[in-house]
Amino acid sequence: MKTASDPHPALDGEVMTVTDPAEIERLMYVANSDATVLDDLDQCMTRLRQAQLAKAALARLDSSDLRELFAARRLALGDGTR
Repeated sequence: MKTASDPHPALDGEVMTVTDPAEIERLMYVANSDATVLDDLDQCMTRLRQAQLAKAALARLDSSDLRELFAARRLALGDGTR
């Protein structure tokens, strides 16, 4: 049984031995990527909040305004059909 004093603990107290330089490099890259990952997550959360606000704003429009917006959007996209 492995203890907390093991010099190289891994998951569930197992000792992980990595000697492959490519794997060590990959592990170092992943271990050092947390700041970038958190920044990406923050940007995603910002976009999600913006999308939710946009949906709420669209939900407050009356049906005639929505029809006009959809018609204008179809024309702008090149689809003038109804």
